[in-house]
This record gives sequence, C-alpha cells and structure tokens, in this order.
Amino acid sequence: MELKRFLDSIASASPGPRPSFQSLHLLEAILVIGREAPIGRKKLAELLGLGEGAVRTLIQRLRSESLVRVIGRGGCALSEKGEELFRELERRLKDAGPVRSGLPWSYPASYAVIVHGAAGRVARGLEQRDEAIKAGARALMVLTYLGGRLLMPGVSDLSAEKPDFASRLVGELGPVDGDVILIAGGDSLAEARRGALAAAQTLL
Repeated sequence: MELKRFLDSIASASPGPRPSFQSLHLLEAILVIGREAPIGRKKLAELLGLGEGAVRTLIQRLRSESLVRVIGRGGCALSEKGEELFRELERRLKDAGPVRSGLPWSYPASYAVIVHGAAGRVARGLEQRDEAIKAGARALMVLTYLGGRLLMPGVSDLSAEKPDFASRLVGELGPVDGDVILIAGGDSLAEARRGALAAAQTLL
C-alpha cells in the first residue's frame, strides 16, 4: 500500500491540469521501461494504451521523482533510483502471463499476476476485484496459496473442492507459500493484464 500511495501522489502531483493517466500507468511504465529500456515515447505510449501527450507528462513526473532519465532522442531508461524500485517490484511481483488452464468464464483473455507473501493482506478479495474492474478487466479471481493448498479466501478450498483445476493452476503458475494469485479476465490480454496489475497494486 505504501507503493500505491507513492504512485498515487506522483499521478496527482500539481501544478498543471489533471493528467489522463493513473498510478497504475506509472506502475506499468516502470515495469516496461525496466524491461525494455532504452524505449521511445511512441512505443511506450502503445504499450501503456495512452496518447503520446499523456506519456510525455508521465515521463516528466517520473523524472521529477528521479526515477527515469532521458537518453538520446526521446528515449528513456530508469535512473539508479528507478532501478532500485524496479528490482523491488520484480522481487514482490511475478508477471505470470496468459493463463491456459480452463477458467469459470468465457472471456477471450485471462492473465495472471502473483504477489509474493501477500496472502495475509487479502480478506475476501473485494477491493482487488473493484480495482481490476475499474482498470478495464471483466472479472477477477483472487486466490491464495497456503500450506500447499489453493484457496479462495473466505469462500472455498479449491484444492479440496476442485482438485484437478487447482492442480492445473498450481502447475501452470508455480506459486510459493504465502502468494496471492490474481487472474483477470478481459476482452483482450492488455485489458486482462492491466486489471491484474491494478488488483496487485492494492497489495504492494
């Protein structure tokens, strides 16, 4: 939650008009720049689903926090401080990717993000679902992995009630004890991934 507050503060920083991006886009930008750098503004805009003007402001906000440095003609990379944040995110988050195991919905795309060691911070997953839907996902499944069992917090023990499904998911995603697994469904992989990341942001 401290990281989310930090990103929220950057997204709402004044002066100037309210930007057309949210803290989620800042989180995505740090992850994308960390993996793709050096990256140009146009490509970053495409990957984030934002206009180039919004991305220009986003980069300015990240620069003002000494998280990003501009190199060459319009390209950017993380600063030393940004690299530290990126490594922390990589330690706490696993971008598990598209989910192939059959899920209880018919949306075209499903995407999983795992938050390590966050099982104790999930109640029934309502906050995570709300954030995923606001970010554009159509559905979100919130699971915890504890003692070798896959649980739907406050709802069911999937390892007992749906052992085949639980076993397939664990085999595909490879969680470790204490993990929270967030699987978002959407009309596209980009929407599903953004929804899963929005849910994950509530646990950071």
